[in-house]
Amino acid sequence: MNKEIHRILLLSMFYGYGGLVSAQTGIGTSNPQGAFHVDGSKDNAAVGTPTATQVANDFIINKTTGFIGVGVLNPQVKLDMRSVATENALGLGVTTMTAAGAGAGAVRYDVIHAPAGAKIEVSDGSVWNKAYVAPQKAVVVVRKVSAQSITQGSATTITNWNVIRDMSSSFNVSNGEFTAPRDGTYTFLLTFNFNSTVINDASRVESQFYNPVSNTVLASVYKTFGQSMTGTSDDAGFTRSTQAGGSSTVTLTLTAGTRVVARLLHNLVTTGSVPLRVTTDSSDPANPDDGFNNLTIIEH
Repeated sequence: MNKEIHRILLLSMFYGYGGLVSAQTGIGTSNPQGAFHVDGSKDNAAVGTPTATQVANDFIINKTTGFIGVGVLNPQVKLDMRSVATENALGLGVTTMTAAGAGAGAVRYDVIHAPAGAKIEVSDGSVWNKAYVAPQKAVVVVRKVSAQSITQGSATTITNWNVIRDMSSSFNVSNGEFTAPRDGTYTFLLTFNFNSTVINDASRVESQFYNPVSNTVLASVYKTFGQSMTGTSDDAGFTRSTQAGGSSTVTLTLTAGTRVVARLLHNLVTTGSVPLRVTTDSSDPANPDDGFNNLTIIEH
């Protein structure tokens, strides 16, 4: 009899232990969703599947894969923290381990060995390599499709541009200001063209790249023009209208936050102003007045 009792007790312990291993354990919840489930705020429903907001404060070990989810009900990788919460950051600390000692794939936050500030570094098994994320470089392409006249003898900022591309959102179309997103080197290419008019002999157009904050001309390019003439020596002085136009390219080293506008200054006529050659119909690229006044900015 004693042997039979012992056998029953052993079997009970064995199956009881097996049942314990296959059970789901919950802390703060009576409705665990994984092999181990901690409900941090104890806000999960007693039955059914908790919502993403409720799970956002939970810790779960998937009963099938063993993957860990922090704020994630069904983790897709060994450690998954992609929840609906806003604190999905992974905190890394400093280590003095060598790259070989830490092993390939190890990651550290190095504030000791980085001379230019803290860096994220990844081990390749031999060397700690700085993790570099390339910024979105500034590329701006704009054109004029609105009428604007440039007064003789007065440097005039070209405004009210039409954006073709602005990959860094660094150009203000209304006032024509470009703001450098970071310290760096930028190339500006301006093309311009005026309406036909009788221009002065030996006149010129100056393209200026101007900082409106410091009131400084950062760079300027000149283009000179002669008066258009027709006829023979007997009727010299008979003039005809002509279009003054050109292009200007400059490369500037700018600090972050520096503002730059394109301006035109001319003495094509003695008094008054000369309109830029534009079409207000931006939907018709075949228009003969389209595409003459453009500004391109490229960050190197």
